[in-house]
Amino acid sequence: MRIEYANRITGKTGYKELSPRLNPVRIGQHSANHLVLESPFVGSEAAVFENDVAAGAGWRFWNRNGKPIKINDTVVSRKDEFVAVPGRKVQVEIHPFVLTVILDDVESTEAASGQAIQSAAIEVVREIHQALLGMHTQDPSDRSEWLRDAYIHQLETEIEETAAARVDLPDVRMSTPLGDHLAGMAVRGCLISRLIRRSGVKTESFKDEAEVDAWRRLRTRQPELEDELERLVARLHVGLGLDGIADLSQQMSAVRERFWKLWEDLLRRGNGAPLLPMRRYLCHRRLKEEIKDFWFGFGPLEELLDDPTINEIMVVDANTIFIEKDGMLENSGRRFLTDPLTIINKIAAKAKRQISEAQPLLDARMPDGSRVNAVVPSLALKGPCLTIRRFPKQRITVADLVEKYSSISPAARNFLEAAVVNRRNIIVSGGTGTGKTTLLNAIAGFIPDKERVVTIEDTAELQVNKPHVVTMQARQRNNEGGGEVSIRDLVKNSLRMRPDRIVVGECRGGEAIDMLQAMNTGHDGSMTTLHANSPQGVIERLEVLVQQNADAVLPVSAIHRQVVSAVDLIVQLGTLTVDEEREVPGGPGGTLKKVTLRRKRKVVTEIAEVIGVEEEGVRIVSLFRRRGELGELRPTGCLPTFLAALIETGLVSDPVQMLTGRGAA
Repeated sequence: MRIEYANRITGKTGYKELSPRLNPVRIGQHSANHLVLESPFVGSEAAVFENDVAAGAGWRFWNRNGKPIKINDTVVSRKDEFVAVPGRKVQVEIHPFVLTVILDDVESTEAASGQAIQSAAIEVVREIHQALLGMHTQDPSDRSEWLRDAYIHQLETEIEETAAARVDLPDVRMSTPLGDHLAGMAVRGCLISRLIRRSGVKTESFKDEAEVDAWRRLRTRQPELEDELERLVARLHVGLGLDGIADLSQQMSAVRERFWKLWEDLLRRGNGAPLLPMRRYLCHRRLKEEIKDFWFGFGPLEELLDDPTINEIMVVDANTIFIEKDGMLENSGRRFLTDPLTIINKIAAKAKRQISEAQPLLDARMPDGSRVNAVVPSLALKGPCLTIRRFPKQRITVADLVEKYSSISPAARNFLEAAVVNRRNIIVSGGTGTGKTTLLNAIAGFIPDKERVVTIEDTAELQVNKPHVVTMQARQRNNEGGGEVSIRDLVKNSLRMRPDRIVVGECRGGEAIDMLQAMNTGHDGSMTTLHANSPQGVIERLEVLVQQNADAVLPVSAIHRQVVSAVDLIVQLGTLTVDEEREVPGGPGGTLKKVTLRRKRKVVTEIAEVIGVEEEGVRIVSLFRRRGELGELRPTGCLPTFLAALIETGLVSDPVQMLTGRGAA
């Protein structure tokens, strides 16, 4: 809200801009008002503007002056309870002042108010955390002593005592917006934990679970109030209709989009709402959770690491943490209380690595397989930034890619199965985050059980569920600069292990020449992934990687001959941007409104065969291609050169299947 005002008697003018969080806005002579009008003719509290977000009624106006007030030339007496305020700009006459009031619209006020209350919650956690730092040290000599019940009980008590001194938090007599928000955060956190626990979906974490259990347990819990919390969570679970949603990701989306509307409705109705002592308990409970997460764990990342539906966590700076979820990037709303470097150092310690101004880059593999990359000043100009890429422990099958994600057509799936069983060498290519490892993992399931498979990865992500699989993982150099075992070393060693097939998680260096040689020396049916944006880009990428090999320098023509004799198929992946309608809070009267969100879908865009060497380079023929931006992956009409072998072995009974996609391979 913005207000210009002028005193007709003195000629004095002024301007006041008020936060959208202020609702209602009070105007009068007393210094406690949001806009103070210094005149003996103005009442102590002369007028009130209220944005009735809940009812969707827009702005309303009360005359508290005792004398008539004009608003847009309409006289409003004190006996008038309120008047609706039309438009966004109104003129108000409170003798001797004339005010021009520019109002915020309902939707922006609601959004700004939500952001403001969230920021206020973060600030109160920060202040209590800073107060506790003056009483304790966060660098104990014996961590086991630090996690003892007595110490944590004392810490929880001090958090509660420090919080009790703040006037903007609830007590046993009154509720506050900030307290209600923190209480809602406590209930929401318990609801999400309940969903994750009931789903059975488990995502391993590099956190020490024993330590987490030690500090997460509430030492100052009150059993009767905890029982009431369980009942409250169950009630909201039903109110959100979560029992009718089977998928955990969709359940979490429902909580994210509809929880706060339901919580505010519950508090507003009063019937069945938690009483003030319960709200105070929930508020303090949430403060204890937040501060203990910072004190003992990874701060704002704790809640994100617990969520198995989050694939990537990206810390831009201390106040901005993005996540990747369901193919969409979104701001998590979480923030750091202190310098993120403190948390980054904890994560680096878990990987037995160090990061500092002298070593400002960290690229580490965590014990659970997550990839962590961190950059700190002076390289990171806005402050330390961090990226954590997580991998699902639940294996995504080809059936999921066809039916659930529509990443590949049934005909293409059948063709790939036939090619894998027929021992064709396959390269899966695509850009970062297009699902290369997921697809490689899925089609590796087509390998016959009787064959011996050796998998080689930088980070253990493949889950080849076969009886005869040897799994190897590269090792990074230690802090002293020694002990490194590269993928190339493992590829060379695998040739002495009598493999039927070699599956390399990703070729990105000198191991490319060793992989091509392995494919050329009796290890048919081998597979790997490569970063490239097209099948032709795969050839160009292989040229670069082979030429990086320090052992020998090969001419391009020789590299092409190696590629043609080694590689049979290239499966190209990409991302399609699709519009998806969702319901989110923000409609009239606090109802849901439909918005269009853009999300990325990972798909197979092309399957191509490497045919031979020509004057221009390597000849590639497309067998399946996606038509248009959102079209289906369809056969191009070109048949693979090894079709006869597929028919002879009974893997394909009718070539028409390759052209039409009808029937099963």
